[in-house]
Amino acid sequence: MSTEDYLQAQKKGLRLTHALQSRGEDPTLPVLSEIVPELNRLTQVPLGLIQISLDQIEGTATRGRTTAFARNFMPLLDVDSEFALKWGILYDDVVENGLRDPVLAYEYYNRFYIIEGNKRVSVMRTLDAVTIEANVTRILPEPEDSERYRVYQEFLRFYADSGINFINFGREGSFERLYALLDKQPGDKWTADEISDLESCYHRFSQAYDARTGGKPPLPVGDAFLVYLDVFGYADSIGKTPSDFEKDIGKVWPEFVVAAANKPAVLLNQPGEKQQTFLSSMLHRPPQVLRCAFLYNRSPQSSAWTYWHELGRKALEKEFGARVETTFRENVKQKQAEAVIDSLAAEGYHVIFATSPVFLDACIRQSVAHPDVKILNCSLLASYHNVRSYYLRIYEAKFILGAVAGAMADNNLIGYIADYPIYGVPASINAFALGAQMTNPRARIVLEWSTIAESNPEEKLAQQGVHIISNRDISAPNMESRAFGLYHESDGFIHNLAMPVWNWEKLYQGIVRSILSGAWTDEANSNADRAMSYYMGMSTDAIDLLCSQRVPARVRRLVDLLHERIRAGAFLPFIGPILDQEGNLRVEADMALTPQEIIRMDYLAQNVIGRIPEIDELTDVAKVIVSLQGISAANPTKAKLPADIEG
Repeated sequence: MSTEDYLQAQKKGLRLTHALQSRGEDPTLPVLSEIVPELNRLTQVPLGLIQISLDQIEGTATRGRTTAFARNFMPLLDVDSEFALKWGILYDDVVENGLRDPVLAYEYYNRFYIIEGNKRVSVMRTLDAVTIEANVTRILPEPEDSERYRVYQEFLRFYADSGINFINFGREGSFERLYALLDKQPGDKWTADEISDLESCYHRFSQAYDARTGGKPPLPVGDAFLVYLDVFGYADSIGKTPSDFEKDIGKVWPEFVVAAANKPAVLLNQPGEKQQTFLSSMLHRPPQVLRCAFLYNRSPQSSAWTYWHELGRKALEKEFGARVETTFRENVKQKQAEAVIDSLAAEGYHVIFATSPVFLDACIRQSVAHPDVKILNCSLLASYHNVRSYYLRIYEAKFILGAVAGAMADNNLIGYIADYPIYGVPASINAFALGAQMTNPRARIVLEWSTIAESNPEEKLAQQGVHIISNRDISAPNMESRAFGLYHESDGFIHNLAMPVWNWEKLYQGIVRSILSGAWTDEANSNADRAMSYYMGMSTDAIDLLCSQRVPARVRRLVDLLHERIRAGAFLPFIGPILDQEGNLRVEADMALTPQEIIRMDYLAQNVIGRIPEIDELTDVAKVIVSLQGISAANPTKAKLPADIEG
């Protein structure tokens, strides 16, 4: 052995030891028997001979000779010691013949503690090995109510399918996301090639990530790998070199920062705008003509949703005249979206509004390919810094519609036909239910879903004698049915009573003003570690309400009063006490829900009859939407879009 090899390893150990001591931290190796005093009475599961990552070796099983090693398993004892002599003999043997004997280790929470073979671990780390063979016994922790325990249970299920132990996550749901990103299903057994491909890809990413972060990562490597795959996809990452990964990591760095901060998305009541001064006009020079493109997954003639976004686009041109140029692409399928966005960016469009959550993945990828293009997605709480999401507070109008329905219901039963069990929809249902309860304490909301496969919600409501119904919010030019908004149905005749109005032009105009004034950049700088979402409502006239003459004058006066109070912020639809269907108190008396809590509602109010469907019950198109924005009660998993189904 070269004495220099030992001294170099010792120097690394001493450097880390001194650094930990200076910070007041314990410089010795963690000891499992001290971390888990009840070790001997916990369930032990032999795993046999497996490869384990050296980075996942945390410490030793017992106190033993921990003073001989630093926290990184580098040697500490003097170069003239017997320990150093044995270390050197082992080093020479490993260099010449490879490591012949496996170490003996415990696994606890997917971290490893050496029972026998500390010097082997030390030598292999000195030689920059990635893995080591070990005879492992798993120690199963006692059940506890903690995220750490729940994540470990997810890992155990993943390990049972794949035998993979080199990936660790710190947050619940991460293994589920990994399954989806790899196009795998829980319960499927992995092939040797699949395991090898993932291991190779993961270690190349780890190498690049470590080089890029300089040993001070904002996010653990497993969590960073998941963020990376979210953006670039697994299929496109398998063949990448560490150099490719390193370049890409620089491009998505803001997403690592956002994920590491783990803060809720900033909900902006309206886009910012600032007054231009001489200095700001010199620093911020927007293009003479701001070019904006809109992506529609259907046409304005066939889709009410697209029709109202198209009205917003036209209003944008009218408001700004020659300063803004717009275009749109209609009937864009989910699988086409990335190419369409790429084409629009190449054509010189500065802003792209993707008006459906099915376009979210395409938006994320293209935001990396075109960092100078501002890309927005119409969805709730998309947790990405480079893609801002936007939506409207439709629950404000739903509350008022519920109040109208409650006042006009003749048998205390009111129908509500919902579409997708995604973020924001339970809030709309509950707001409607609370509004109905305000004007009619005996009102019950009969909930049906239009996206459950082979279901006819209108027929179900008719069978129950329900005549006052809230259905889809808006209609389109080519739609003949009048079953939208709030209406009274009797003997096959529909009489429209009221409907919410989505004024998307208010939002689009506000965003364009923020870009032209420079406020867009200020918002990005002040929220560098958070995703941003525009969430506008009645206070900005982005949400409004129309009533027909069939609504009695006294009820219309109530509508006007509620509208003005909500618009002024003087009345909040979600203020306690609020009970759920099981009678549990969800919001205490006089307490108000925050916008984040409203969006993330996954329960139904006490006066709602019905339930939130499981994803397996939904139509194919609905499954795709729910896979992207589904609430936890809908059990979302990443759904594949069938080839013959449009997004």
